[in-house]
Amino acid sequence: MRSAIVTGAGAGIGRAVALALAARDWRVLLCDIDGDAAARAAADAGGAASPVTADITDDHALAALIASADSLTAVVHCAALFPRISLADTRIGDFDRVMAVNLRAAVQLTLHAARAMCSNGSVVFLTSGSGLLASAVDPFQQGFALYGASKAALDRWVAGVAPELAAAGIFASTITPGAIVETPGLARAGVTPTPGAATISAERVAEAIVRLAEDRSGRFAGQRLNAAAFEDWR
Repeated sequence: MRSAIVTGAGAGIGRAVALALAARDWRVLLCDIDGDAAARAAADAGGAASPVTADITDDHALAALIASADSLTAVVHCAALFPRISLADTRIGDFDRVMAVNLRAAVQLTLHAARAMCSNGSVVFLTSGSGLLASAVDPFQQGFALYGASKAALDRWVAGVAPELAAAGIFASTITPGAIVETPGLARAGVTPTPGAATISAERVAEAIVRLAEDRSGRFAGQRLNAAAFEDWR
C-alpha cells in the first residue's frame, strides 16, 4: 500500500488532502500540532489513516515522523503560519517562527524524504501567490511580508533541489491554490476576501495535489503549479 505523510492535516487544505488520499486507498499519516484536530480528521478519513501529534519545528519529532511511515511514497507539506502583522509590530521572533514552519521544516522534510524514499516518490509543498513579487503591491497582501518571503524562498528551494531528487526517482514540486481558499486558518488571521475575489475550495486544491502525489512521469518536477488551472495541466 502507498504511504503518505501530510502536515497540517488537522484542518483546511491539509485535511482535504489527507481525506482525498485515503479515499484513493493510501495509508496516510495525518500530522498536526493539534492532536485532537488530527484525530478528528483521521476518523473522517477512515481506512488506514492515522493521526500523529507532532511539532514539525522539532527535528527529532520530524525524524520520528518520517521513520514511522512504512513504504513512504509521498510527503505533502501543508502546515504553515501566516500571521498578518505590520512592520511596526514585527519582531525577529516572528520571522523565526514563520520560517521554522514554512521553510525550515520543508527543507528538513526534503532531506528526510531523499533518504527514506528509494525511488518512485513525490514531495509536494503548498506555496502561495503571496510569494510573488507582483503580489507585494496588492492591498490584500499588506501585512503578509513574512509569509510571502517564506513562500518565495520555498519555491526557490524546491526548484533548486528538484533535479537532484528527480535523478533519484523522487519528484518535487510546489503548488499554489491560485485563488483564495477560505480556510479556518484564514479566518483566524482575520482575513476577509474582498467582494468578487476569486476563491477555490480546499477540496479542489487537494484534487490537484493528489494528482502530483500519484504522478510518476516526472513531468511536474521542479515546477510551481497552479491548482486553479488544474484542468489545463492534468
